[in-house]
Amino acid sequence: MNSSHFTYLLFIYILTFVNSHPIPIINGKSFDPPKSSPLDGISNLNDEELPDLKRFITYSGASYCPNSCNWTCGFYCDQIPDTTVIKAITTDPVNWIDILGAYATITRNSKFKEIVVTFRGTANVGNAVKDIEVIQCPYGFESTTIPTSSQPGGALVHLGFYTAFLTFQQQIRDVITESIKQCPDYNLVVTGHSLGGALASFAALDLKQSVEGANPYLYTYGEPRIGNSVFVSFMNKTLDTIKRVVNQADIVPHLPPKIDYEHHEGEIWIANTTANNVVKCSGDENELCSSSVPLEDQNIIDHTGPYWDIRMGGPCE
Repeated sequence: MNSSHFTYLLFIYILTFVNSHPIPIINGKSFDPPKSSPLDGISNLNDEELPDLKRFITYSGASYCPNSCNWTCGFYCDQIPDTTVIKAITTDPVNWIDILGAYATITRNSKFKEIVVTFRGTANVGNAVKDIEVIQCPYGFESTTIPTSSQPGGALVHLGFYTAFLTFQQQIRDVITESIKQCPDYNLVVTGHSLGGALASFAALDLKQSVEGANPYLYTYGEPRIGNSVFVSFMNKTLDTIKRVVNQADIVPHLPPKIDYEHHEGEIWIANTTANNVVKCSGDENELCSSSVPLEDQNIIDHTGPYWDIRMGGPCE
C-alpha cells in the first residue's frame, strides 16, 4: 500500500467515523487567530455575515437527521422555520465507495427568500472502503450538457467525489431550473458539510454553467480538497460568492494531501470558539489561517463542530 493510498483510507475512515458516532461535547486545542492585516489578507468577520453562516451550517446539521426529508428534524429544523422541502434525493451507491446512497435536499424558505441545496456527508460507519486511491479525472468527465469548450484545459478533480456528484447532477438541474422559474426573486444557495461540502462545490459550479438564471452562493463546512490548481482557479473565477468554513484544528480540510490538490478561495477560520475568534482569509490556502495548525494538533473532533453553536450529530427529535 503506497502512502497516498494509506492517507486516503485514513481520510475516509475519519469521515465515516465522525459522522456516524455520538459526538462528545469537547473541543480540540484552541488557537489564537492571526491579527487582522490587509497586507497578509486577514480580516475580521463582520457581524452581518454571521447569521448566514450559522443558518447554512444548520441546514447541514439537518441533513444528517432521518426526517429532514419532511423538515421534522428537531433542533435543526426548528432553527429555520418557514422552510418547505421541494425534493429529497437519495442516489444509488457509487462504485468508488459502497456508501448507502448519498443524500441531498432542495428546500425553499419564504422568510429569507432562498432556495437551498444541501448535501449530506457520509452517514454510516459501515461504509465499506473498496480499492480507494487518490485518483484524479478531468473536470467535465462524463458530465452532460456542459460544452467541452467551456472546460478549462488541465483541470483535474477527485474521481470519487466527482463521480458521486454526477449521480445527483441531472435531478438537481431539473429541480433548480423549475424552482428559479417559480421563484425568480429567490437567492440560490448550495451548501454541505464534510463530503457534502465537496459535492456542494461541484453542484454550485455545475448550476452556474448549466441553468439559466442560476447564480449560486456556495457555503461549505469542513470541506476536503477536491481538485488541482487549474480547477481551483476556474472555480474561483466562475462563482461570485464562496465561503469555506474551517473549524479550529479540523483535520479533514487538510486532506487529500496537498501534493496534487488545492483548496478554492473563501476560507473563514473559526480559530477559537471560546473567544469567538473568527477571521476571513484571502487566497486559496492562506498560511496564516487553518494551514498554520501543525499536523500533530489537527484532530477529528473539530470536524463536527461547534460551528459557532451548531454541532453535527445533534438531536433530531
